[in-house]
Amino acid sequence: MEKEKLWIFGCGDLGARLALRLNRQEYSIYGVRRNPLVALATKRRADAVNWRRGDATSREDIERLLTDGADVILATFTPDEHTQSGYYRAYIDTANALAEALPNLPRPPRLLIWVSSTRVYGQSGEQLLDEHTPPIPSGFQGDTLLAAEEIISNAVPTTCIVRFAGIYGPGRDRLLSQVRAGRCAPPQPPQFSNRIHVDDSIGFLIHLMEKQKRGWSPEKLYIGADCMPVPMHDLQQWLVKAMGYTSAHLREIVQTSERRSKKLSNQRMLDSGYEMKYPNYKIGYSALLESEG
Repeated sequence: MEKEKLWIFGCGDLGARLALRLNRQEYSIYGVRRNPLVALATKRRADAVNWRRGDATSREDIERLLTDGADVILATFTPDEHTQSGYYRAYIDTANALAEALPNLPRPPRLLIWVSSTRVYGQSGEQLLDEHTPPIPSGFQGDTLLAAEEIISNAVPTTCIVRFAGIYGPGRDRLLSQVRAGRCAPPQPPQFSNRIHVDDSIGFLIHLMEKQKRGWSPEKLYIGADCMPVPMHDLQQWLVKAMGYTSAHLREIVQTSERRSKKLSNQRMLDSGYEMKYPNYKIGYSALLESEG
């Protein structure tokens, strides 16, 4: 059986981890970055990813790279700076370039997965938000992410958008660092947090690729989150005990925007047949803490 070609544009941590999980007897995996040497320097293994130099904001670069076609494209971009212009380059410019290049390929991809973020939902409150809920961004980040989604989904019919919640796991331990520093969110009003373990984020992307290859048609949009939205204060209190501290360790209250408090449903993700390895934060963070020794 001929290998399928998977091209990962903006191939960073998520893309490299996914490449390590795929069956390399079935996929030839290409990772595109402006400077592939950066990836190699951070030990992103060359035996799993065929690194290619390219600018994903350039239609010409995309067409050059995909001369021999692509079966699956995974677009997973991150801004090089957290400014309005940085977000525009990372999402709008790349969406426009892909939207211009892909329809002109001699062999269009069977699936394009565009990784987005639940940041497009600026709503707050007790309402459970899902894929039918119209997103109402509350800042330039959400506005830009949503605009990029619209560009790519309108231009490429095989696009599937996955809006991931906060990804945590090995190497993604920002919350653990905050707890170690004694910082916590206020108990009231509740600031709901939505999370997903990095293994489940990768697992779900592979699930979409593999099921679609067998003839299944994915939905155009998924929320990628675990099964238990939780107030950040409650999560931090649980982590304090799990990490062996006393409750007095959390001494610095850090105010966060109430607009960031939302509850997200992952029911469509579950309805696709995906079985979560870490369905809630207790299972996921317990595994993470155990792996840290």
